[in-house]
Amino acid sequence: MPYAHFFFALSSNIETFIVAGGYPFLFIIVILEGLPLIGTAVPGHITIIAAGFLARMGILNIYGVLIISVVGALLGDFIGFMLGRRYGLPLIARLRPYFFIKDSHIERAKKLLDTHTGKAMFIGRFSPVTRALTPFLVGTGEIGAGKFWVYNILSGVSWVVLSVILGYIFGEGYHAITPYLGKSAVIAILLAVLILWGYRFVNSRFHIFARYELFTLGLNVISLIVLAKTIQDALATTSFMANFDVMVNVFMDKVNHLYPMLVSIATVVTNVGGTAVTAGLGVLFGVVLLFKGKLRLGSIFLISIASTAFSLGFLKEFFMRARPDNALMSIVNDPSFPSGHAGMAAAFFVVLAYFIVTRMDSWAKRELVIVACGLAMFAVGLSRVVLNVHWVSDVLAGWSLGIFMATGSILLVRYVGALVVRKK
Repeated sequence: MPYAHFFFALSSNIETFIVAGGYPFLFIIVILEGLPLIGTAVPGHITIIAAGFLARMGILNIYGVLIISVVGALLGDFIGFMLGRRYGLPLIARLRPYFFIKDSHIERAKKLLDTHTGKAMFIGRFSPVTRALTPFLVGTGEIGAGKFWVYNILSGVSWVVLSVILGYIFGEGYHAITPYLGKSAVIAILLAVLILWGYRFVNSRFHIFARYELFTLGLNVISLIVLAKTIQDALATTSFMANFDVMVNVFMDKVNHLYPMLVSIATVVTNVGGTAVTAGLGVLFGVVLLFKGKLRLGSIFLISIASTAFSLGFLKEFFMRARPDNALMSIVNDPSFPSGHAGMAAAFFVVLAYFIVTRMDSWAKRELVIVACGLAMFAVGLSRVVLNVHWVSDVLAGWSLGIFMATGSILLVRYVGALVVRKK
């Protein structure tokens, strides 16, 4: 099935999918977050907030969200309590290496319990560090099931209601700012917030990411917002970028007649940095690194190239934007938005810079590599505008797409790779 047909089928039924699977998914995730060990890696809190957001959108029923979340939270904590009552602390001692529970997490939960059980359960419920441990540790003590249920209900209901309200408020904000920023930009901002939260969630528990990868995270979020803005602009009937595209195209047409050498240089750059060249080099680097046992770096190259190629094909077929009529080189009958050259060059050079920079000690050399890779990426995209085979917005979308996929692949592989290594 063509990408565009698949997209339309998915988008027209997405609300049905969410309604059908949203409630069971919410119930399962909220239960799992109350379990010891497992709950530390399950984003139950953000899931409830998202459910509150979807309730404000009218996709889910707010009363259904509240009931399911409360039942799931109470049941998950009760299961954790019973596991603590039955197996005690030796269970955590045996399984802790597989779930990355730290001594500090356990000590923090114990310190709360030593002061007052009810207070500890209430505070522990609102702390992401102790949420999954508190019911289990309470179960290892002398508290009775009846008293546990009193505290469990008070803390669980409060936590769920506040979380759903928070999501509902986000939904109100979405409706308020969408007319000014546009749906694509607002959705991108929400995704950016989710990415930032996910990064913090993962690193606060597992301390996986290096400090320099904050730069990678920043690029990921910025490129996502720029990509959303170009997509929103491409969907609009009239926009600033449309006028700017035409203005630059006309300007380059005049410049190329005056400076034919510029056309020759751009032709060389566009051929050397062609989609097949950068994609081929990315795959080659990835395969070689895999054979050398560099699984993470090899995977980053391959995932970046594959995800960028798929996304480029999807967006091209969906938008089917025509290329400029005054192109200075023959091109295949390929849609213009986004630029494949710019997208693949961005994905390749971002990962290449990451590959080289992480192996250098010299600050000056690292900066030089970053600048060189950035200029190479910029030159490839610029060559497409000089030759009038792409609009400026095509190139901006390609750059942002390639950067987003490359940085996302880096963060994803770093996370998964670190988990696998720690489990060994």
